Amino acid sequence: MKNNNNEVRYAFMYRRISSHNQVGNNSLNAQEQAIKEFAKENNIKIVGDYTDIAKSGTSMRNRDGFLKMLSDIEKDSKATIILIHHFDRSNRKTRDQLNVIYELALKGIRFISTDGLDSMNPNHMAEILEESVAAEKYSIRLSQETMKGLKVNAENMIHNGGIPPYGYTVGPDRKLHIDAAKEPAVKRIFEMYAAGMSYDKIIEWLDNNGYKTVKGGSFCKTSIKSILENEKFCGNYFWNKRSGKDFRGVRNSHKLKENYYHVIGAVPAIVSEELFNKVQERLRDNKNKLRNHNGKNFYPMNGKVFCEKCGKPLKGKVQYSRTNKNNEPVKQYRFSCDCPKIKTVNEKYLDDMVVYGLRECIFSPANNEELLHRLNEYSESQNQEIDLQISLLYDEKANIEKRHKNLMDIVENGDGIKSIITQIGNLEEQIEKINNRIREYEAAKKVFTQDDLNFIKGLFTSYIREECNENTLTFLNDTIDRIEVGDVIDVKLKKNIKVDRDTKKIFTN
Repeated sequence: MKNNNNEVRYAFMYRRISSHNQVGNNSLNAQEQAIKEFAKENNIKIVGDYTDIAKSGTSMRNRDGFLKMLSDIEKDSKATIILIHHFDRSNRKTRDQLNVIYELALKGIRFISTDGLDSMNPNHMAEILEESVAAEKYSIRLSQETMKGLKVNAENMIHNGGIPPYGYTVGPDRKLHIDAAKEPAVKRIFEMYAAGMSYDKIIEWLDNNGYKTVKGGSFCKTSIKSILENEKFCGNYFWNKRSGKDFRGVRNSHKLKENYYHVIGAVPAIVSEELFNKVQERLRDNKNKLRNHNGKNFYPMNGKVFCEKCGKPLKGKVQYSRTNKNNEPVKQYRFSCDCPKIKTVNEKYLDDMVVYGLRECIFSPANNEELLHRLNEYSESQNQEIDLQISLLYDEKANIEKRHKNLMDIVENGDGIKSIITQIGNLEEQIEKINNRIREYEAAKKVFTQDDLNFIKGLFTSYIREECNENTLTFLNDTIDRIEVGDVIDVKLKKNIKVDRDTKKIFTN
């Protein structure tokens, strides 16, 4: 199309490439050159340049450049044209293409391609429509062929593109391999969550120990949750798990396919299947389990107290009744069910009895050897992580010392200048900081003794009663099966808890 008069028209230029691979083949430059030549020939002045890199044309949702251009051109008083190389740069979906053309035409704005097609020229619409349909067919075929290739990769347990899960790298064989530097962080994330720790506590530990995300930032709750839900960490390979896009091009990332490619044990496992399943159980139960945790009248035994007569769970609430010697109200936990009588139990009495009984059970002399073994087994796993951190620090220190030596050699040869001497001082400070961190890590190593066990026992009751955090909730859930309230209070422990005869007397009162 030629502009037969000398009137200057104003336009925005839009370019798009579908992948980063096209950056190096001058695709963007070729589009720009063709658009500018067309503009010059037709007396069009370009007043805005918009680009989308590595963005698919099948959807407009994530194309920031395209969406900004549509917004800006409505505000611009001069620009009435959007110049594109071909119409497939605008959209590869026929419905979206026609919708955008129609909406802009109502505002007097047109798309013009470098081959002369004008979206507001009725004679060109049939050809534009043919191009749009052809572009959509091409996208569908390309997607189908890509899926075939990805399926072949999946059959060979090859990583199917994208950033590998945190804690893994992609090897020369294109399969996932454990990243030794990040592996301890992944293990700790699973262990801390399985033990009842909150996301905030996990993130705090990761920050304090210098772990960053793949992109170098701090972890957030979403990134922690995505790690906890990823079954690749327990060794299971999967592909094409999430449901596809609907007719609108929108994907529900929470919806899973009934059948997807799944191979158990095909990925090097960072955590055990038992630990992974325990985490999944807590993820499922977390909302109910921690509901009202921060409430004013939160009670840690909720859900475990039952009526001895009818066997139904007792609905409880905190109440304040009689006053003590200091004229202060006594906090009690009031139980109620459908039985005629209501049993009121002093909360402190009940908790003290249960926690004291658990302490005597766990720390009985018969269990000392097993407890010390478990504690030192755990301590050894922590020491291994500490050794890895120390190893990484020594590597960092070696690199700095090498740079320090090179600068010292320059100074000794008489070539020293003030900036070099400053750099040497900075490097020496870095080396000293690393030495301090190594000493701190070495001091953190621990071997537990009987004295440590006695110390822990002394803190047990106050810790359980006063902390009332995720750790204590997990502990109570793992040890107490149910508490039956009637004429007496009967505490039933989980089957895996062994109680000697003397200790057992404590649990029925």
